[in-house]
Parts: sequence; structure tokens; C-alpha cells
Amino acid sequence: MNLEQLRYFVMVAQLEHYGRAAKALYVTQSALSNSVRRLELELGVRLFDHVGRNVILTPQGKKFLLSVSAVLNELDGAVNEIKEFAKKSNSQIRIGAVASLLRGFLTGLLNAYNEKTPEKLTFDISQKGSTKECLSSLRSGQIDVAFCGYPVRESGFVWMPLLPQKVVATVCDSHPLASKELVSLEELKDYRVLSYRKPSYMYYALEKCFEEWGIEANESFEDEISALSVIGANEDSVAVMLDSIRDVAWESLRLLPIKEFDRPYHWIGFLYIEGHHYSSEILSFIDHMEEVCRSVSWVEPIERRYYS
Repeated sequence: MNLEQLRYFVMVAQLEHYGRAAKALYVTQSALSNSVRRLELELGVRLFDHVGRNVILTPQGKKFLLSVSAVLNELDGAVNEIKEFAKKSNSQIRIGAVASLLRGFLTGLLNAYNEKTPEKLTFDISQKGSTKECLSSLRSGQIDVAFCGYPVRESGFVWMPLLPQKVVATVCDSHPLASKELVSLEELKDYRVLSYRKPSYMYYALEKCFEEWGIEANESFEDEISALSVIGANEDSVAVMLDSIRDVAWESLRLLPIKEFDRPYHWIGFLYIEGHHYSSEILSFIDHMEEVCRSVSWVEPIERRYYS
């Protein structure tokens, strides 16, 4: 006895005609008749009586139909539940992103993808404190892809540059430098400089630069968002940081270009695991992101002089 036989039996019972049942099941009438006959032989009872060209259930057939229908309905429900779960899982992509992207740029990028694809994705986004944390989450399977800095000295990953970022000097509008349009690293030495703290990637990306220019930078924040509060509470200081907070910086703050940093200091890119078995939905998203990244004009970041 197998599921196919049971489904054939139910269809014959519902239509009460072998010819119509065979047509509904896309099988030959002889194959259907033989299947029901084998089922009757295995059970040791007759399931149908012939009435002209039609068939009707015997008393034993009626009892068997009730039990079989309940079992098949329960089985179909379980199969549909699993399929629905798989569909939802396949249509969801888990994204890890550093704090500097968790605003307009990333949401615009993801919404643009869903607008152009018939297979829309649900984006599960989690903030990661650093590129290193993104890598760790990818390895452990907590996320599928990431938006983060360049993964220095890491193999087994594909990283493509997406968003250039410059380093700027951020001051309160009451600071002596606030009236300037451009500052130099030499000028910053006259003030208390605040910058990233360990284990932020940017701490290491700026460390040797500060040493080269003789700047004593105080470890004061982990990311650009927290840097806003830090500089707001230290009006006499200068925060040397990435410019990724331009769209959320308070009106009382000034982001000043630094003369020596006339090109991107750092890049945020798109990261995924090379050769990983992704679902077709996620692979479509990866293909899209690679196309977006290829359209970006790459400029060697300044940080490669100091940390690579």
C-alpha cells in the first residue's frame, strides 16, 4: 500500500466513476482499476460495488474513506506548512551592516531591489559593530551577506566596493575651527582630538596616520552615530571621523574637510561567502549587488597607506 493508491481510491470514491477519476488523475483507466484492485486484495475487502457504469462505496469502503481522508488531509496540511516555511525562509535574507549604513543609503538600496524584482525579499537587518563582527557572523551562519569595510587579510569571501567615505573633522559651531571651510592635520594638533576606540576597524585604519602627523588622538567612540553625542558634550574638541553621518548630523555641528584627505579614506562594500550554497532568491540579490558595485568608480582609499 502506498500514498498513490490511497489518493487513487479517494478520487474514485469522490467521482464514483473510473473513467472520470482516471482523467482527473492523468492516468489510464486500466492503471487506476489495477491500483484499486491491488488495494482491495491487500485489505481483503471489496471497496466498491459496480452500479451500471458507475461505482459506489461498500460499507467497508465508506469507513475506509473516512480514515484515509483524515490521514491525507493531515499529511497535506503538514506538507503545505513545511512548504510555506521553506518559501518564507527562501524569501528572507539576513543582512549584517555597520552602523554608518543603517540609514537612508541602505534602505534606499534594498527598496530599489524589491521594486525591480518579482521575487521580493524580506530583509532581516542587524547592526554589527565592526567589519570583524560581520565576518564572524557570516562564518557562523547568523547572517547571509554583509555591508562593511574591506576584510583585511581574509580569504573565502567576496568583497566589492560600494560606498566611498572621507574622513572629516567634526566640531561644534562654537569651536574656533567652525568658521573654516577646510582644515589641515597640522591645525588639528592645537586641539584635543577625539577618534575611534578599539576594537573599531577605523581605530587601526587611522592609528599610523595619527602617528605620522604627531596627533595624539583620544579613544572616544565606537562609531559615527555615538561620535555625535561625544563631540556635542565636548565642545572644545575635534572629532576625526568618517563623514557617513552628514544626513543626521545636528545643526550645531560642522563637518570640515581635511586638506590631506582629498579622496576617500575608507570604503564600505558588499560582502558574501565565496562558493556558499545560497538559495536562488539570495543569489539573485547577490547578482544585483554585484552589478551595482561594478557601476561604482573605484578610487584607492588613503587607509591602504597605513593599514592593509
